[in-house]
Amino acid sequence: MSPAKKRQQKPEESARLRDAILSKLRGEGKDESGPPPPSAGRAGAAATPGETGTWGREISLFGPSLNDMAVFCRQLVTLLDAGIPLLRSLKILSVRTLHPRLKRAVGRVAQQVEEGTRFSVALAQYPRVFSPLLVNVVRIGESGGILESSLKRLADVLEGKASIRRRILAAIAYPSVVILVAITMLTLVLTVAIPKFQAVYRDLQVELPATTRIIIGISTFIRSAWWACIVLVVGIIALLVMFRRTPAGRAFFDWCRMRLPILSNVSVRIAVARTTRTLGSLISAGIPLLEALRTVVQSSESLMVARACQRVHDTVERGGKLEDQLRREYHVFPPLVVDMIAIGDEAGALDIMLNKVADTYDEEVESMLRGLTAIIEPVLIVLLGLLVVFIAAAVLTPYFYMAKHIAEK
Repeated sequence: MSPAKKRQQKPEESARLRDAILSKLRGEGKDESGPPPPSAGRAGAAATPGETGTWGREISLFGPSLNDMAVFCRQLVTLLDAGIPLLRSLKILSVRTLHPRLKRAVGRVAQQVEEGTRFSVALAQYPRVFSPLLVNVVRIGESGGILESSLKRLADVLEGKASIRRRILAAIAYPSVVILVAITMLTLVLTVAIPKFQAVYRDLQVELPATTRIIIGISTFIRSAWWACIVLVVGIIALLVMFRRTPAGRAFFDWCRMRLPILSNVSVRIAVARTTRTLGSLISAGIPLLEALRTVVQSSESLMVARACQRVHDTVERGGKLEDQLRREYHVFPPLVVDMIAIGDEAGALDIMLNKVADTYDEEVESMLRGLTAIIEPVLIVLLGLLVVFIAAAVLTPYFYMAKHIAEK
């Protein structure tokens, strides 16, 4: 088929797809041509898109995940590609979206867009739902007339981040379960078993060894001040969470991730993969390098990476070379990565090379996570074995003392 015929058929295919989507909605009795009917419980007030009769019961403790946002971008792109206007697409998604908080936010964004607010400005009103990356990509896409391609690339970026996060969670799942079971069993031993042995020890009338006295002391403290232990644990966790949200706390935890041995190897590769994936996808979507770097700075989860990318942005903005400043940021971007980026920049294929770097580091992250999991398993087994030996020795040693005392008599 000739390219002219393909171009001629593309609007026809989009029209057919649009008609199919709208006919499906009408068939289900949900015409999205206007706002939903007034809610009976609100005295005739018009409900905003995304609100239903059970709006008050749609409660979500957590915001939408990366996967939720990737699905939202994919669905929005599909509707826009089908020729459905932005406002109508948002109203459709305000009904179809599953996550309650995202659903309400999309409905309110649709209402603001209908009132004349720009899409990116409306998104920026809900920072806990729509990330700076999404807002900036939409803003740039609106300004350059490349909203659909920008959203497609953004969906790729979000899916890549979600994939890395799933791998990390899968890698720490086994150690987390083992540690949780160990803490539970240790608590039961200290609160149930040790008191029974303690009663026996009083009848032995022998001097208890230091390990046994330590175990008994811990058991007594937990049983007599269990509420204090709970308050202490919850307080420490709350303080760490609050400290993590401060600029100093964010910088401290970020430094630990990027500098501590073993952990830094994985963290640096994850940061490089995310940064190059985002930057390469934005450039592929037609976004200029400076705008793409600014978006990476505003959306980066790592403070060190954000500061490094900001310095790279400032250098390029002053007319400097991208490669020169990247080499100065060796603590974030390894020399091999800089070499590959420099080659891509010289060849006019920077976006392609950035995506290749991201693919390579994604594979390295997956390999390193598998290796860490393989190392953690035997280490945990050894540590748990030492803990069992310590408790067993503390419990049984008094009996040996008793036997020795009887033998001496």
